[in-house]
Amino acid sequence: MTSNTSTVRSKAFRITAIGVAATGLCIAGAGVAAAANPTSAFGQVVGTTVHAVGVDWSDMPAGYTQAQYEAFWGAGFTSADQAALGELWSLDATETKSQAGQMVLDGEELPFAPGTHAEPELPADDSEAILAFFDAGYTSEDVEELSDLWNTEYVETKARAGQMVLDGEELPLDPATSAGS
Repeated sequence: MTSNTSTVRSKAFRITAIGVAATGLCIAGAGVAAAANPTSAFGQVVGTTVHAVGVDWSDMPAGYTQAQYEAFWGAGFTSADQAALGELWSLDATETKSQAGQMVLDGEELPFAPGTHAEPELPADDSEAILAFFDAGYTSEDVEELSDLWNTEYVETKARAGQMVLDGEELPLDPATSAGS
């Protein structure tokens, strides 16, 4: 009798541990997805939900507020403007948006008007280009590396790189030697 009770408790403990681990992974995954685009409907739901249950969690990177994000993009700046400001100020993408957004909020003049720098031409249907990018052997780690290099958002990076693949152009990194291979 004791061994049956012990076996049942052991199985119950394992099932509970698996459930807790799975729940933690789901919450972490939701947090990562929300952090990737904190202003998306999903990002806002995750942020609201975790705050409602008393978790002290920010859906924005440290030093970068929702107000700065909204001010930067709301003023009409483009990712090409962001890249130009980042180069001018020697800042990464998040620091650039934070500083520029705060300047917009404070009514300060930035070095150039929003929309000054043209966005790169993207194909009308980005899905073909994005599929070409991954079919060529590139990985999500390559997307991160190219996004850092080009100072672009991930979707734009995949579409731009994929179009380069379709056009037979050489990308600045080789899929055979990328971090994900």
